[in-house]
Amino acid sequence: MAKSHRHNGTHAQANNSIRTTSPSTTEAGVINNIAPTRVKRTQVARACQRCRRLQKACSDSRPCKRCSKAGLADECGALSIQARVLPQNRPPQIQSIAEIPVYGVTKPIGYTRAPSLANIDLPTSPHGFVSFSRESFERKVDLLPPRVIDYCSARFFERLAPTIPILTPEYITNLKERAALESEAYCVLLGLSAMVALQVEDPRGKFFGQFVTAENNAAYGWLLLEEALAAHRHLARSSNPSLDSVLLVFFIYACHASLFHHSQAFFFLREAATLFLLIKPETMDDLSRSLAGRLFWVLLISERSHAIRYRRPITLQVTTNGVGSSFFNSTESSLAGFRCLAALFKALDSSFIALLNQETASRILPRDSLDDVEEAIDTALSHSCPSDLLPTQKANLKVTQIWLRIVIWQLRLRLGHLSEHVEESSRTYHYPLEVATELVSATRELPIQSIQLHGVGITEKLFDVSCAVVNVLARVPVQVNQTAAEDNLKYLRHLILKLPGGTTVYDALFLKHVQQTLPTMVIRLGV
Repeated sequence: MAKSHRHNGTHAQANNSIRTTSPSTTEAGVINNIAPTRVKRTQVARACQRCRRLQKACSDSRPCKRCSKAGLADECGALSIQARVLPQNRPPQIQSIAEIPVYGVTKPIGYTRAPSLANIDLPTSPHGFVSFSRESFERKVDLLPPRVIDYCSARFFERLAPTIPILTPEYITNLKERAALESEAYCVLLGLSAMVALQVEDPRGKFFGQFVTAENNAAYGWLLLEEALAAHRHLARSSNPSLDSVLLVFFIYACHASLFHHSQAFFFLREAATLFLLIKPETMDDLSRSLAGRLFWVLLISERSHAIRYRRPITLQVTTNGVGSSFFNSTESSLAGFRCLAALFKALDSSFIALLNQETASRILPRDSLDDVEEAIDTALSHSCPSDLLPTQKANLKVTQIWLRIVIWQLRLRLGHLSEHVEESSRTYHYPLEVATELVSATRELPIQSIQLHGVGITEKLFDVSCAVVNVLARVPVQVNQTAAEDNLKYLRHLILKLPGGTTVYDALFLKHVQQTLPTMVIRLGV
C-alpha cells in the first residue's frame, strides 16, 4: 500500500513526489478511495456585481456575506449601471483619506479606493470625457507686458515668418484682443514671445531688461517658457482642439528644440501633430483655415526632419484631400521659399522613414528604389526663383537639400547600392566630397546671421555632412583632391563653431569622430 501524501490536511510536495505503482492510485499519487468528496456549491440565481466581477461565490442575501465581510455592504447590489450626464464641473466622488477595508484587508491612512462603476455618473457622449484642469491657471503679473508682445511679434515677422509662416499681423491683433479674457489666446502670445526670446535674440543681451526684470534675454525666455508650460499643464484638453491650442504646443516644441532638449522637443512635437489631426478646419473662419494649412506643412517638415535626425516615427501624412493639399497651387510670392522647403520633405513619406529606421523586414530592394525621392529633393528648389528668396531662406533650403542628399547616400550605402562604375555621381562612394564643395560654395555667399537664425537643427545638418566627408576620406580608396577636401572640412568646422551648439557640443563631437576615423587629419584641421 502506497503512503498517502497528506499530512495535517495539506499536500506535501505532491508534484515532485515519486509516483506509486499501485493500481489503486491516480496519476497525482493520491489514493482514490481516500480522496475526500467535494461538496457541491450552492447556486445563486443572480450574483451581486462585486462577486461577479471577482468570479467568486455569492449568497442569496443582500448584502451578501462576502461584501459584508469586506465592509462593502453598502455597495452590494445587482449588476446595473444607469448612465447619466456628468455635470460639467463636478468630478466623480472618491472616498479619500481614511482607513478603508478592501477585500477584508485594512489599508493604511492615505490609501484611496477607486469607486465602483455603479456609483459614477457617466457621460452619455464621448465629448464629455475631457481632462479638466487640476487648478486654475493664474497669470504672473507684468511677465508679458504689451510692449514685449509688440516687439516679439515684429521680430517674428522679420526673422522667423519666412520659414514658419503660421501667423499673420491680423491674427496677432485678434489674439491680443482676446487675450484679456481667453487663456488660450494669451498662451499663444506667451509661447510666441518665448520662442523669439530663446531663438532670435542674443542670449547674453539684455534688451528685455528695459521692460521686465530679467538678467538677460535667455533668462527671460526661460521665464516665459516656464509660464507656457504651466499654462499647458492646467488648460483643459478637448477632443476638438482649437488652432490656438496647437500653436501653443508647437511654440513649446520650438523652445525646447532651441535649448537642445531633444526628448522634450519630440514629446511636444508629437503632441502638436496629434492635436492637429483632431482639429476641424470646416468650423474655422477663412484666416484660421489658411493658417491651419500652413501649420500642417510646418509640423510635417519639423516632424520628418526630427525623424531623420533621431530615428523617430512620423504622424502626419500628405493626402489628396487633407488640410494643406492645395498649398502648392498657391501663387503667393511671399510663400515661395516655404513651398520649396515643403517640397524637400513631401516625398519623405512613411515608407521612406520606415526604411531609414529599419522598421521593415530585411529584403533586397532594387537599385532604383530611391530615385523618385532623390529627384524630388533635387527639383524642390525649382518652386521659386532664387531672387525671390531671402538670405535666411537660401541658407535653410540649401543646407537642408544637401543634408537630405547625404541621408539618401548613406541609405544607399547601407543597402549596397553604391558603386564606382556608374554614371550617376550620387551612387558613387565619393559623392559626399562633391556635395561638400557645393555646400561650401553656397554658404560662403550668405551672412552668418542668416544661418545662425535656424538654431541647432542647421548645426546638426552641417555636422552630419562633415562626418560623411571624413568617412569617405578615411575608407574609400578613390583618387580625390585630398587638399580641396581637407580645406572644405576646415571651413565647415569653423562654420559649425559659429552656430548654436557649435562650441559647446558639435565641435567636440566632430573632433572625436575625426580622431577615431582619420587621426592623421586632426593636426591638419588646425586643432
